[in-house]
Amino acid sequence: EITTRLVGSEMCIRDRETEEAMGPGEGLLNTVTDSYHKMMDELIGRGLDSLFEKLYRARRVFLYGSGSAQTRAASEMKRIFLPVKEMFHIHGHDMRGALSRVMTERDMAVIISLTGESEATVSLARELRLRQVPTLSITRLGNNTLASVCDENLYIHSITLPARYGVEYEISTPYFILIEYLYLCLLYTSDAADEL
Repeated sequence: EITTRLVGSEMCIRDRETEEAMGPGEGLLNTVTDSYHKMMDELIGRGLDSLFEKLYRARRVFLYGSGSAQTRAASEMKRIFLPVKEMFHIHGHDMRGALSRVMTERDMAVIISLTGESEATVSLARELRLRQVPTLSITRLGNNTLASVCDENLYIHSITLPARYGVEYEISTPYFILIEYLYLCLLYTSDAADEL
């Protein structure tokens, strides 16, 4: 365990030294932080009125995450939005059928997926669309089937760690940045509306 920590620390130090030698804009750390900034620039430039209107009007908001990182993001969204909107976090593929049966056009579904191509997740979105349930997809940036089926779409900039790190891992922090940004915007919008 100590050896693993030392090796990990040495790799981080080497990566920092490599980045410094390579200059700005190169290296994993710069790539990741640049992607955060790019995502925020796109979010700030985007109008969220239509999305917030759907959230305000929804009697109930159901959150569904397709994978482990997406499930954690859905859980965090439920927690952070609690002061302004009660949300229900539904997880597990076995709950998809129940979710599609209980939701109506007076509700809203937020579906969080990495690729937006999972057959089960796309199938859920299609069922909800047939029932005229307003939907929001949160996926990795790019054209995907889930986004094409949902009413509203938000995108994260996700980066996969290079193979040299020896683990298959996709950065999940952008989900949490996006969710926190939505919450802060919703608070600001609510405060501005209250002042009118």
